[in-house]
Amino acid sequence: MIFKSEKYKVEISENVIDIFKRFKQRKREDPEAGGIILGQVKNKYILVSKATTPCFNDISSRFSFIRDCSLAQLIVDYEFYNNNGHVIYLGEWHTHPENTPSPSSQDFKMLKNQYRKNTLNENYILMFIVGIKTIYMGRYNGKTNKKGILIEK
Repeated sequence: MIFKSEKYKVEISENVIDIFKRFKQRKREDPEAGGIILGQVKNKYILVSKATTPCFNDISSRFSFIRDCSLAQLIVDYEFYNNNGHVIYLGEWHTHPENTPSPSSQDFKMLKNQYRKNTLNENYILMFIVGIKTIYMGRYNGKTNKKGILIEK
């Protein structure tokens, strides 16, 4: 899937889209799920090539998801070093139990914390929120969350 976000062209690989679809909250009892996204950046082109799936140490409920930060960091380090620094941490993804998702105040708080606490390779962090019918994408640059995009699935 390819789309444009302001001045960035973003491509999401099919394996990432498949992970997003697999964890959609279709049923009332489905808990939120999430993980990190990894990929490459060349100029204004962003390739989202990998997404992690929830792991055993993550905490989730119908309306929240907290991922295991230490395991996520191990994955980021592994991908970075085993791909000669070409695969980097790009951001976060999680699900919402709504057709057309939008970021909650908790989502913005998480983004700000990730941006402030992490050493980033780019001057932004991406966030994908997977809803039942659409996917929200936002790009946080330390000041504002740039225009979110809804991707019809």
